[in-house]
Amino acid sequence: MSSFWTALMQESGTTMKPSSARHPQTDGQTERAHQTAQMMLRTLIRPNQKDWVDRLPDIEFAYNTSVHPAIGVTPIELHHGGRKGRIFADLLLPRPADIDAACSPSSVRKYRELLTQARANMQKAQVRMQQQANRRRIPCPIRAGDLVWVSAEEFALEQDASHKLLPKWFGPWSVTAAAGDEPDGPSFVINIPEHLTVHPVFHASKLATYTPPKSDDFPDRRSQDPPSMDGHREVDRVISDRKYGSKPRQYKVTFKACDRDDTQWISGADLKASAPLIYAHYEKQRLAQENSRPAPPTRTVVTPSDRQLRPR
Repeated sequence: MSSFWTALMQESGTTMKPSSARHPQTDGQTERAHQTAQMMLRTLIRPNQKDWVDRLPDIEFAYNTSVHPAIGVTPIELHHGGRKGRIFADLLLPRPADIDAACSPSSVRKYRELLTQARANMQKAQVRMQQQANRRRIPCPIRAGDLVWVSAEEFALEQDASHKLLPKWFGPWSVTAAAGDEPDGPSFVINIPEHLTVHPVFHASKLATYTPPKSDDFPDRRSQDPPSMDGHREVDRVISDRKYGSKPRQYKVTFKACDRDDTQWISGADLKASAPLIYAHYEKQRLAQENSRPAPPTRTVVTPSDRQLRPR
């Protein structure tokens, strides 16, 4: 979430409670409304799908004039205080005389009764949905400091790699803390490597507890770190350099969040462009080391005199 949007909400006095990324179940009501709208839109648009914008008013009217089980009435009835939405054919007919005015005492009383009924129906629906959701739900076993696996679906990799052949889980990585006020989640901050430009907060449904091996059969096994999302790796340090003839100097470097044995030779131009501070520091040390070396001995060449060149 951007700092501008956060500051704007603070100025307006709005309390935000953002959901974790890639977890649409957090706002299930909106997601369910989107599914209903998509299902209705799918039956009205043409095969080329170019007229879906023109069909949105029809979808809106049909959705708002349908009875919602959560409130027991249509959204238009609840919004307009019990006055049902009129279809297009009814708009040509005169308005019935028995309909109360919007500001009359009877209309206000009907609206309050309808609002009370809608709230009661919503509470019943929430209890029913909560019981259904908790029927197979178990307490989250993840706590701060644990090692967990992260689902590979959470990483939008852009490299030419087949997602079907990638591991199903990446890690294991440690849990830094729980996101929010609850110590048991359901979202947690994961200490993922720095080269992965992804939000470090993950829902518990995207995590799996790490079970360490029972023996030390594989003491040098590395964690399954996914490749970077943009193919870029950050240089950690320069190990050595080399130069062949008139070719540009090359530098042997290691990368952050990678194994020490994962080295690569890169040119000076690439190193200066990607890590200018590391390049300048290494060049300063290299030049200082070359200047501190003793100069090689010079050969004294004695030029022959004219007498030596004179034939005998």
